[in-house]
Amino acid sequence: MRNFARKVGEFNNDPEWVIKIREDAEKYIDTAPYPPFLPILDLSNFNPLKQDAPIEIPEIKSLDDLPENIRELLKKMGVPEYEWAKVLGLLQVDETSSTSSFKDYFEKMGLEVLPMSEALRRYDWLQDYAFKLMPYKENKYVAYHTAYWSGGAFIRVKKGVKVKIPVHAYFLITEGALAQADHAFVLAEEDSEVTFIEGCTAPPLARFSAHMGATEIYVKKGAKVRGIVLQNWPHYVHTRPFTHALVEEEGELHVVTAVLGNGASAGRYELIDVVGKGGKAVVESITFTKKEEVLGDYIHINLKAPDTSGLIITKGVTRDHGQNTSATVIKADKNAKNARGHIECAGLLLTPGGKHETYPVLSSELGSVHLDHEAYVGRISEEALEYMKSRGFTEEAAVTLLLRGYIQPILKHIPFEYVMEIMRIAEMVASGEA
Repeated sequence: MRNFARKVGEFNNDPEWVIKIREDAEKYIDTAPYPPFLPILDLSNFNPLKQDAPIEIPEIKSLDDLPENIRELLKKMGVPEYEWAKVLGLLQVDETSSTSSFKDYFEKMGLEVLPMSEALRRYDWLQDYAFKLMPYKENKYVAYHTAYWSGGAFIRVKKGVKVKIPVHAYFLITEGALAQADHAFVLAEEDSEVTFIEGCTAPPLARFSAHMGATEIYVKKGAKVRGIVLQNWPHYVHTRPFTHALVEEEGELHVVTAVLGNGASAGRYELIDVVGKGGKAVVESITFTKKEEVLGDYIHINLKAPDTSGLIITKGVTRDHGQNTSATVIKADKNAKNARGHIECAGLLLTPGGKHETYPVLSSELGSVHLDHEAYVGRISEEALEYMKSRGFTEEAAVTLLLRGYIQPILKHIPFEYVMEIMRIAEMVASGEA
């Protein structure tokens, strides 16, 4: 018995009902199974009461404190110095900052952004939502997160509010937002719209060796939510993020993920239940796996109502001795009359020695459902390379251009300033610089 859950909850000043959930989840850490297809991580090696790392990381209070390797990476990525604070999440919220002005603006128009712990203390009605989408009895990593989470963001978009500016929650509440196991909560009420950005393109200045973050998303009737997740972890961090979403009638959820650096190992688990008629879920991702990195993805969409739809598109780029496993599932149950689903899985191997596996799964209980998939794993076409070289491009330049074309369809949903940085990272992967 670990007996850490209550200590973490009391340290965070949680309401008693949250502490009870923590204590119940803690019971399953050792007995719940590992999720399928994700790299196995021995959780007994990590102490939830310590936010430490296996190497010394200086405290970063300003850009003057940045380690030289982070400075060099930002320069290689082509990020101007005036944007460094933004991509590193070093923006501070105070009464004079532009970030604070945005926060005030959002609140006036009906968007609420708070630290997760504060929201739990402020709103009793969160008992009907928070942690309801966390299957900790069935998943060892989720059990660990639910018991020991700390930090994170609460985002609520009120009924009918349409937020046109992308919201970067962790820039709005930097203090206490990042932790070993941060918990994000998104509630889009009826007929609302919002885009939120989670993470950053430069490696976060993490002071821990395992990241077990989780996100719960509720998309109410007629609401539209787009989530943009950017991950670029240092080489010493193991990551196991989890996302679970619930989409109601005519609701739409679109999640776009770019995994630029996997750290020591990475395992991403996404589960979306589309429970209302006409609901829609789209998941698109691009991953870069290099050196000795190991990445496992598991993306699962459940269609549980008539006229629902699901789309999963994954594109992986692997070089060196990287290992990339992508498992994708769309399942339509007996209530999903006329549901539609499509899976596209693609893996691109840039060098010998890498490994990319795809496992698309389609399941239906009805004849009126239409589900299909296409999968591809291979190298850049020699014919395409030769054609590019015949037009005067070097082989490295040709590979870079073809790689840009490969990932471009997914990047069209990401804000321009991040696209440029992701493209530069793609070039670094193609050339072996990353």
